[in-house]
Amino acid sequence: APVLCAVISSFTTSAPTNSAISSLPLPVVVIPKAADYYASDRSDFLDWIGGEFGRILDVGCGAGPNASWYRHHGAREIVGIEIDPASAVLSAAVLDRVICDPIETAIHVLDGSFDLIVCADVLEHLVDPWSVVRELGRVAHADTVLAISMPNIRFLPAILRIAFGRGFAYEEHGIFDSTHLRFFTRRDAASMLHRGGWVPERWGAPQFGRLGSVLRLAQRSTRGRSDDWLSGQLYVVAHPARG
Repeated sequence: APVLCAVISSFTTSAPTNSAISSLPLPVVVIPKAADYYASDRSDFLDWIGGEFGRILDVGCGAGPNASWYRHHGAREIVGIEIDPASAVLSAAVLDRVICDPIETAIHVLDGSFDLIVCADVLEHLVDPWSVVRELGRVAHADTVLAISMPNIRFLPAILRIAFGRGFAYEEHGIFDSTHLRFFTRRDAASMLHRGGWVPERWGAPQFGRLGSVLRLAQRSTRGRSDDWLSGQLYVVAHPARG
């Protein structure tokens, strides 16, 4: 069922009875999305990240579908940030704390540092993702892993569509999601990380689907550069810049 109608107003989550949820009033725009939009399992991306992490920040945690992966990979505390109130209520049942606010506000009520910060298909929805990436450094320590996935606007089918097809006809999902405000190539994402005080250390892309074996071969043959054109998503892990 649909989650919310679009609103432009100040809101405080309607579920203050759950102590795991905290919220601050802020003018926001909530675009209506189906419930499954907030329930996508991102274990494909998380498996690519790998490793074990004690304290995790999940930016745009949705309804908490990734909690199980985190718990099985060493998580002692999981903090989620989610702008959609209905999804925040659901995620509070499986996460340790959920802040129901935009990341731009929520980041200022976070305390301590995190071992893993996940931004899975979040930054493209923000007005100023560059500032958010920089601000995430406030809750990082020297070995923090920042893991980002985002749509790749240089994806060949997307370029062909813009040049010869439907152009920027917005949709419910995918690269041309109606809630995407920013568009990135690998170079743009790298620039944003460097400007924000992070060093990209590993790049990747999804490897599933019927063309998975072809994509893997192309990736090996080009040392990963084929992802710039043949993958609809970019994966990157980064660490804070030294000094």
